[in-house]
Amino acid sequence: MKNILLPILFLTLIGCSGIKNPQNEAYEAGFTTIQTVDSSRLYKPGTGITDYLHFRPLDIDIWYPSNVNKKDSALLFRDILGLLEKRANYYTDTNQWSGATSQIAQSFCDGFKCSDTSKLLNFKTRSFKNTSPVDKKFPLVIYLCAYNGMSYENFTLFEELSKRGFIVASINSIGRFPGDMTMRKEDLFEQVNDAVVSFNTIRQILDVDFSKVGIVGYSWGALSSAFASEDIPNVSCLISLDGSEFHHYGENSDEDSDFNAIMESPEFKNLNLQIPYLRLESSPSSESPPFDSIYNFSEKLRGKKLIFEIDSARHDDFSCLSAVVRESGNCISNHHYDTILKLTLSFIEDHLRNTNSFSRTIEQEINKTILKR
Repeated sequence: MKNILLPILFLTLIGCSGIKNPQNEAYEAGFTTIQTVDSSRLYKPGTGITDYLHFRPLDIDIWYPSNVNKKDSALLFRDILGLLEKRANYYTDTNQWSGATSQIAQSFCDGFKCSDTSKLLNFKTRSFKNTSPVDKKFPLVIYLCAYNGMSYENFTLFEELSKRGFIVASINSIGRFPGDMTMRKEDLFEQVNDAVVSFNTIRQILDVDFSKVGIVGYSWGALSSAFASEDIPNVSCLISLDGSEFHHYGENSDEDSDFNAIMESPEFKNLNLQIPYLRLESSPSSESPPFDSIYNFSEKLRGKKLIFEIDSARHDDFSCLSAVVRESGNCISNHHYDTILKLTLSFIEDHLRNTNSFSRTIEQEINKTILKR
């Protein structure tokens, strides 16, 4: 990778030293973005080297342990959600996404039948932009977003990890130009390569504890995570949040064909995961469409594997959005995300910090909110 372009603001941020919080390692969640270009990959066809979209652009969203002062204010949800509108216009070289932030917020409220656009957009997050980082090395967690997803889809998880002393790099789901993700292998591996480039970029500019790295993927991003874990050094655990690596056949013939093409690729055939693996699954609904079969990804897992079903959870419960919409509108929570959050956090702490907290979490939740598969 060449020609890394970093904002001056971020370089200033990294040069600052924070004061360690002496009370049980509790921090605030800082947020920033690293903007870079991977000149080993072309992005927009038919352009010259001077075109700003000629090489693959990359926005790496970072949450990190931070010290916050009285002058710092938390980001509103509109600030994080607005990243999609800005980036969609940038990556497509158009303005067709202008105004999308409010439209997407409205769709969330309509979909979850709770809150309203104003309340949701003005919901105060627990992320603080460009605040002073804590002067200490922390382990890295890499997160790969769901199909066409942006980092806002699970910012609550990132905030909690930062507060516990982890740095999180969220990798957006952006395919080939004009950026739409598809189930084709070529688009899948754009996200995989984005994760690898992001790791190498972070390794060059941040003082991080790279001795143990965690990887988390949601939905389509979980399949990308499996490949990325083979190309990133010192990965100590992989978490799949209702991931697409267990493919359901019979729902869509084109998607079945695309998944088969991925399975026939050398990368998939050589996939051999030795690391601990946790899969959290949604619970099938009686209204779910029938499927012919499920590809059993377990045959690719050589290390310890754990699979749990979250009782009554739907696929969308594995991002924080449903919980955020409900909280913004003071609606009743289904608590599924709370369970997913506890399991994810304790598994990461176990394998990156040797806390032995995951088994205690399982004892508390088994046959109450989760079932072992």
